[in-house]
Amino acid sequence: MHDEDPGPVVQRLILGERLRALRDSKGISLDDANSRLNWYRGKLSKIENGMLGLTERELSTLLACYGVQGRESSQVMRLATEARRRAAPERVNDWAKQYIPLERAATEIRMVYSEIPGLLQTKGTAKTQLSRSPVVLAADIEGMAEAREERGNRLFRQNAPQVWVVLGEEALLRRVGTPDVMNAQLARLRDIAELPNVSLRIVPLDRGPHAGLSCPFTLLWIERAQATIAYVETLTGADYVKTTGAYNLAFDQAQSDALSDTETLALLDRYRTNMQ
Repeated sequence: MHDEDPGPVVQRLILGERLRALRDSKGISLDDANSRLNWYRGKLSKIENGMLGLTERELSTLLACYGVQGRESSQVMRLATEARRRAAPERVNDWAKQYIPLERAATEIRMVYSEIPGLLQTKGTAKTQLSRSPVVLAADIEGMAEAREERGNRLFRQNAPQVWVVLGEEALLRRVGTPDVMNAQLARLRDIAELPNVSLRIVPLDRGPHAGLSCPFTLLWIERAQATIAYVETLTGADYVKTTGAYNLAFDQAQSDALSDTETLALLDRYRTNMQ
């Protein structure tokens, strides 16, 4: 995984962290920097969080503001050039196009969901789910469903990320597609759960409510950028959050109330038996 091209999205994240470190080393606050640069409030924060790019001229002005010159300036400028590359097209909704490169670059992934997330879906499950979306075009469903299954296939390959998934039992109860589609999805979950790099655990219905199940999220650890990002998707958009303390606590809470990995495998087997 580390030998792969991280792509412009991750390079932008790395650039943001580098610029944050430079600003901190000069003892300049965000507001002071925005004022000196005559930028609108919040622009520099978005750049440092990797959510907004900047032109070569803007970067030159920023580095001059920080008094960065010579070799260090050249290194940052080269990193910014990489960050400005056009990203390869992704077969996902527009607001998730930034997420896929981050998921691909992550060395650790933690998830809490009340339904089966895209990373773990079969093509059949994905097609059924996408066909009910009011924002996905019918012509895009096939390709997007294939892309979801392919994302999951990466978990079976060498150098796959470490993944911890906590699902609410309701994810197994909701009928998505035909019995054959459901059975194939349960088999897929079991195969993934047995991978050495994956921990899949179920929170039984009788364990009560959980913050993570009412507001599903994914935590991505991007080693290259030394950053953790929480990804929270809505019907028509997504948030990328770098202040992840609450999400870490919600994940720990859900995991502590979940069945063990072994008990989860047994539960999946019982659901598969009931489907037959």
